[in-house]
Amino acid sequence: MVGNTTGGVDLGVLGPFEVRIGGAPQDVGGPRLRTLLAVLAAEAGRVVSVPALGHALWGERLPEHADRTVRTYLSRLRASVDPRLILTRSPGYLLHVAPEALDAARFEQLAGEGRRALAAGEPGAARDHLTAALALWRGNAYAEFDGVETLRAEGMRLARVRHNAVQDRIDADLATGEDTGLIAELESLTAAFPGHERLWAQLMTALYRAGRQGDALEAFRRARHGLITAAGVEPSPVLAQVHRQVLAHDPSLLPARPGAVVTVPGDALARAALGLGGVWVHEHRTAAASEQLLTRLRHALAEVDPASALARRLRTRLAGEEDYQAVTHDRILAVTDETRVAGDPVAHAEALSLAHHCLLGPDHTARRHALATELVGVSGRSGRRTDLVMGVLWDTVDLFLAGDPHAQRRLGELDDLLAARKHLAAGFVADALKVMLAIRAGRFREAEQGAQACAELGQAAGDLDALGWYGAQLVAIRWFQGRLGELVPVLDGLMHSPTLSPIDNSYYAALAVAAASSGDRRTAAGALARLCGGDLGTLPRSSTWLISLCGAAETAYLLGDTETATRVSELLRPFGHLPAMASLAIACFGSIHHPLGTAALTTGDLDRAVAHLRAAVQHNLALAHWPAVVFSRRRHAEALVRRGDAGDAVAAASELAAAEEEARTFGEPPR
Repeated sequence: MVGNTTGGVDLGVLGPFEVRIGGAPQDVGGPRLRTLLAVLAAEAGRVVSVPALGHALWGERLPEHADRTVRTYLSRLRASVDPRLILTRSPGYLLHVAPEALDAARFEQLAGEGRRALAAGEPGAARDHLTAALALWRGNAYAEFDGVETLRAEGMRLARVRHNAVQDRIDADLATGEDTGLIAELESLTAAFPGHERLWAQLMTALYRAGRQGDALEAFRRARHGLITAAGVEPSPVLAQVHRQVLAHDPSLLPARPGAVVTVPGDALARAALGLGGVWVHEHRTAAASEQLLTRLRHALAEVDPASALARRLRTRLAGEEDYQAVTHDRILAVTDETRVAGDPVAHAEALSLAHHCLLGPDHTARRHALATELVGVSGRSGRRTDLVMGVLWDTVDLFLAGDPHAQRRLGELDDLLAARKHLAAGFVADALKVMLAIRAGRFREAEQGAQACAELGQAAGDLDALGWYGAQLVAIRWFQGRLGELVPVLDGLMHSPTLSPIDNSYYAALAVAAASSGDRRTAAGALARLCGGDLGTLPRSSTWLISLCGAAETAYLLGDTETATRVSELLRPFGHLPAMASLAIACFGSIHHPLGTAALTTGDLDRAVAHLRAAVQHNLALAHWPAVVFSRRRHAEALVRRGDAGDAVAAASELAAAEEEARTFGEPPR
């Protein structure tokens, strides 16, 4: 407690209750006298009625002659302090002291001055005022009087003001660059007040300044998860803005230097533009955001030395963005050759990763594997851990896309890397792969919960694929549960989402199948027509091409559309050895032999249908995709019955019995 500021009495309520007169501690008497003085102090010069003082002493159980007893206590209190301090004023009493005699009043005055200075753009002065204000606290306000309702409420009010002052002081620290040690303080505060988004924003800023961008993004993930879990709400625009700034390496997150002139040299501009690109190609999925990124990249490229490492990295990013949108890969592969020849490991690592992302069609398997393997090797020369993580991630994805039996071993290696140090983007993909594996195992409840958690992680990582991937995983779950028709309204909305890739047509296919399976032939036919366009063969060979054709095959079967079935069969035939995977292997719909068999069944080519569906059963068994095994056995049985050759009926019955037995293991009712 600071010294006497009034020349007389000094009252301390911001901690153990204290009374000083002339600077010396004063014993004012027992608990009831202390309570009366504290109530009068809390009212700061206002009259407190005798009944109110009585309620402070006894609550609702007032003794007989309570008013007389209160007046007796007040007489004793006057005797223990200066009698002139407690005045009789109808209908009760008031404490007659200067406002600054009360430490709570001094605190609020200093805190207010600090906040006003902060708003006026004077963070240094604000910091001085707020530090002085907070130094007045010695504990919890009015803690001794927790049983007195009015004092408990006043203590809570002062605690809120104190909490705001702490946040104001942290803002002042950040604004002046005096942010050393803030991270530990903010970690403690966010743990104590997880719902206070301003604290999370401050923590993210401090972490970013300390060069811990990954930890800043992880803080956002924790904040968002807590808000959704506790209140079912998304982060406010303020916190979301800081998240975007961290992702974009926004210079405004750095402390301003007094008197400095803000200039953005070419190198800084280039690095900022590269930071906006993110980890993936086309990470800014809306058309406007994509065009803005391309404009910034081109502008930055014009400001740097064309022969510099930054120029190579900018050309790499530009080539990747442009190729991805055009569903080509010539530019990014040419730049990859350029960075390889230049001997620039950082630019080359980025080129390899972006080139891999532009080559996610089913006919690029060998080339993708070569890029991923080279990236793992280059990571040793680039000195950047993220290059190693991305190399292992791409290789893991490639193995799953190829249906390799050792894919899960590679996922284990990726998990070990991420356990040593988090990488939000790679962790998002790894978690999505585990959701896919849960669906393969028929653990649908676990998969659905995992898909929701994965979507939250993706949003925390700033990945706009999060919504699309969640939708794909939910489609897979409902498809194998036989409940896809429930998703027609959801799919109709997702189909028009501005964050979906412009080369992703899978949601037209999903809507077509969902509508057809629920008997809505009109919606199904419309969605299939939008998917097919003039010719299914013109669909971009993107990471969703295979499952789009699988959806077309199933819809054609349900609608009896032999023309579409014939075209699907022509297009899919070279890829029968592959599983039908969505995007980065985050949802698996089983063997490509299944839609090939389904298409043959639709066109009446029953021998071909039986052969493909028999192969689908074996391929799905090798994938350990038990729901897909069940579906392929059922469809195989149908093809056998329709063909009707000798022994087909017995074989069909055997397939159906095996299908129903397997279905029971993951809770699907027999059909």
